[in-house]
Amino acid sequence: MTVRVRKNLASKEGGVAAAVLHAIQNSPREVSLRFILGSKRILLALTKGLQECEDKNWLGIDDGSLLKAIAAALRGRGTRCTLREAREEDRIDMLQANELAKLGLDDGAPAVLKTEIPGAYRLDGIKLSSGSQSTFYKAIKAEHHKPDRMKTTIMLDITRHAARDLSGKSPTDADIWRSIRNPDISRTTRDFMWRCLHQAYKIGSHWTNIPNFEHWECDAPGREALWSLAQRLWEMKGFQWPEMNMGRILACGLVDVQNSAGKSDKGANRLFRILISETAHLLWKLRSSPQQKLRCTRVIERGSDPNRYFSEREIHNKWLYCINTRLKTDALLTDTRKYDKRALKIRVVQDTWNGVLKDPENLPEIWVQQSGFLVGIPPL
Repeated sequence: MTVRVRKNLASKEGGVAAAVLHAIQNSPREVSLRFILGSKRILLALTKGLQECEDKNWLGIDDGSLLKAIAAALRGRGTRCTLREAREEDRIDMLQANELAKLGLDDGAPAVLKTEIPGAYRLDGIKLSSGSQSTFYKAIKAEHHKPDRMKTTIMLDITRHAARDLSGKSPTDADIWRSIRNPDISRTTRDFMWRCLHQAYKIGSHWTNIPNFEHWECDAPGREALWSLAQRLWEMKGFQWPEMNMGRILACGLVDVQNSAGKSDKGANRLFRILISETAHLLWKLRSSPQQKLRCTRVIERGSDPNRYFSEREIHNKWLYCINTRLKTDALLTDTRKYDKRALKIRVVQDTWNGVLKDPENLPEIWVQQSGFLVGIPPL
């Protein structure tokens, strides 16, 4: 049997928790149940860590409402229920379960999970002896949940579908927010992507009700040039370039690029995150003024004067400077004497940039400790 859940789960293991709750709710009370779980986190939360989770009212636990309902449902049964972690001998069964889960994505209407807990088994509130000022403050904030913004919800869905197109997996909202905080993405670019997910910039539908701009579509020169440069560098790495759109830009931290052996290529994934995020951010900076980053300089301030556009040479060299700066920053961050444990591993940096450097045959094997390396696209 396959079940599709409508609820937007907070973690990847949330599907496991939903399946456990569904099985408990739809099994006769006199039948003993045995669960083999592929999630160690859920197993610990329902066994050894149960007392601690309940003392804190499941605060800060991903999909805590589901786990809380599972604990109550297990207490309400009069028969034995066992849970254990999946072992090597369960591998075939787990693979079959994953295949059924994929079928469940398109299998009819979503199942309705009842997370309401009867009063006899309901444990609410935080135990005073186990709480702290931080814990109680978080609990108070959780009670005053702000409603979701429609624009943010739309962008999250666009990003989710784009990620599924690129990698075949549908990330949760938490996965998307976590992906734009990836340390491979520079701090200012993270802020840019966060604002894009919230549709905080004055782009798109913002101009619908503004006279003379309601039917305006951006045809700024440089957009195609920048993405052509990014495509050129990516293809030097030996991978096929996907067509870019807003959803795929925001999903760049969720893409799983695989090598010829079918395994995840960590270096290529890291390069993709850097390349897409930096190119998109540069494109935004080129079309905005330093003083008013929420306005399109080309149309509003320069009156669409072609003589005041950025030239092709300027655009090319600005992108090249941006990517080369990021390359050099990566190399500098491998200095263990300066950054100690926070330093990037040399292998990580080399796996990221190998294949896209200028004159690789003239570089030493450990080139990050040298100077004079650049990406293999020359300036104009």
